[in-house]
Amino acid sequence: MGPDEVQRKLTTIFSTDVQGYSRLMGDDETATVRTRLTRKCSSPSPRY
Repeated sequence: MGPDEVQRKLTTIFSTDVQGYSRLMGDDETATVRTRLTRKCSSPSPRY
């Protein structure tokens, strides 16, 4: 898989994620923010 194909796939994933997040925010903003913060705090920190 070439760099252009990888870029297209990442762009598609990102676009889909943004659309899903926007839909969730429209459905229930308070619950979406609460869930996002909970998951962010419970996920391990990346190691560099």
